Amino acid sequence: MVSQSVYLALVALSTVVSVAVAVWLWDDDTNLQSRLFVAIVALYAVSGPLVIAELLAPSRSLMISSFRFQAALTGFLPLLWFLLILEYVGHLRRVPRSVVYGAVGWHVLVALLEATNPLHELIWTEFTLVSEPFTYTEAVPTGLSFALLLPGSLLYYGGLGLLGAHLLFGPGVRRKQTAALLVGYLPTFAIFSLWFAGTIPGPLSGALVIGSPWLLGVVAWAVFRHQLFDLAPLARESVLEVLDDAVVVVDSDRRLLDYNRAAAETFPAVSDYEGEPVERAVPELYPTSEADGTAADGPTEVSSDSGPDGGGVVAPVESNESGEPTEVLPSDGAPDSPFVSAFTRFEEGEVREYDVTVSDLQVRGSVAGYTLVLRDVTERRQHVRDLEQQTTQLERFASTLSHDLRNPLNVAHGRVAIAREERDDEHLSKASDALDRMDQIVQDTLTLAREGETVDDLSRVSLATVARDSWGTTDTGAATLDVDVDDATRVYADATRLQSVFENLYRNAIDHGDESVTVTVGRTDDGFFVADDGPGVPADEREQVFEYAYTTADDGTGLGLAIVDAVARAHGWEVSMTESDGDSGARVVFSGVKLIEGRTEPEHELTNT
Repeated sequence: MVSQSVYLALVALSTVVSVAVAVWLWDDDTNLQSRLFVAIVALYAVSGPLVIAELLAPSRSLMISSFRFQAALTGFLPLLWFLLILEYVGHLRRVPRSVVYGAVGWHVLVALLEATNPLHELIWTEFTLVSEPFTYTEAVPTGLSFALLLPGSLLYYGGLGLLGAHLLFGPGVRRKQTAALLVGYLPTFAIFSLWFAGTIPGPLSGALVIGSPWLLGVVAWAVFRHQLFDLAPLARESVLEVLDDAVVVVDSDRRLLDYNRAAAETFPAVSDYEGEPVERAVPELYPTSEADGTAADGPTEVSSDSGPDGGGVVAPVESNESGEPTEVLPSDGAPDSPFVSAFTRFEEGEVREYDVTVSDLQVRGSVAGYTLVLRDVTERRQHVRDLEQQTTQLERFASTLSHDLRNPLNVAHGRVAIAREERDDEHLSKASDALDRMDQIVQDTLTLAREGETVDDLSRVSLATVARDSWGTTDTGAATLDVDVDDATRVYADATRLQSVFENLYRNAIDHGDESVTVTVGRTDDGFFVADDGPGVPADEREQVFEYAYTTADDGTGLGLAIVDAVARAHGWEVSMTESDGDSGARVVFSGVKLIEGRTEPEHELTNT
């Protein structure tokens, strides 16, 4: 028989081990699984001193008090174990919060009744002191106590069943972790059973504490060797659950193993087909040319069109909540993947489009499964189609401006010129001016349509050179240009479009200033600026000057600064209007521009024309 001193030594040693493991595993950044396990270990660590206090207590009342508190604490073990296993196998997220809170509340109530039993005697009717093989406390339960403690006992059996099922049918990549948890769980389950059968001596809490090192050793091995509470569950919590896109995980046989909340909300059938081929839950994922008519539940229809292999394409027909058929549109197959790269489905009266990204899950160099990210791209593709349509319309508009509208303008110009040779008067002069203005509007509008296109071909150009060359191609009169930029400073840009920026800014400064205006081109920390010493722009109008058709001049088209804004955005720059340094004049600032110092390679330079 085990002596009291040996028993106490074993309890003390196990308590030390429990404390060490709890300290080792605890971290503020740990996930829910590891925190639940640390809570279990902490219960063992706290129960140890209470067992020692019971065995060494100098009076019967102190022994009984220690016993009551032991029972209150160990009563939480079944609940904590069950929650840990639920979280590990991925089912805890499906349990309503109210159920979890109810289970916790129930165990708190039972613990309070155990701790306060002398006041009501609802749990135990009396206490006896057992003298063999050493003195410890036993309690005689009431009829009510069995009903109160039964849920905890059932949780032990439930947890055992969940672990066993996960070991047999769960993902193979986590089989060793599952086996470690099961091996670590069995001693606690066995100790409960053997103690109630009278095989293990001493108090129940003491037996659990002494048996804990076996549990802790196995699970600690799983933590150290297979990262039980680290990569696999942490990746799931920190990556999968926070994604807005639907994510499903399948094994090499395409069986559905896991999915995130977004997948369950978007494709509700995934919750009904765990462990089965994923195409039963989302039939569109499997290339229709390879389907055999059994991949999806329910009836299938074979179209008369031939697939890539010459056979009929099987199109699964789903049902919506009202029982009406839901059409599954043809999917695009991915040549290097067992799944499609994109698919379209008809949901709730509208077509939804999805892109599928497939990533291999490899174990020891072989593919053990796949992660599928299903991204709803309906709005994005519609936006792309809208942009393509707008681009086509813009190109047609530009073509109309450059050909269909310019031809009659040229004819009108010629007719007016001939008429003015025969008889020049005020009316013909005004008509000629109006035609000139129309021609300028056409030219500026055509420039705006073309300059807004994204710049794909960038070259390294000298900012100072383009600024000076643009001055030479603009009617500047008596105005002055001051380029305060080093000739070696380069920018990545389309030289022709950058020239149009400077030309429009120069014309704008001259049109709104007098003949002696001075225009300055200078550098900033992240770009450059073009400033003048003219009258400037009122503060409340500076955000409007880049808008289409905004002008303060009677003969202006209002497109000059809109062209500047379009070219800047096409380069990925930002443009803004501020006040010049001298409290007068306008200053147009370009930011987000990558400036390169020095000449490291030949660059494109403009020449005066």
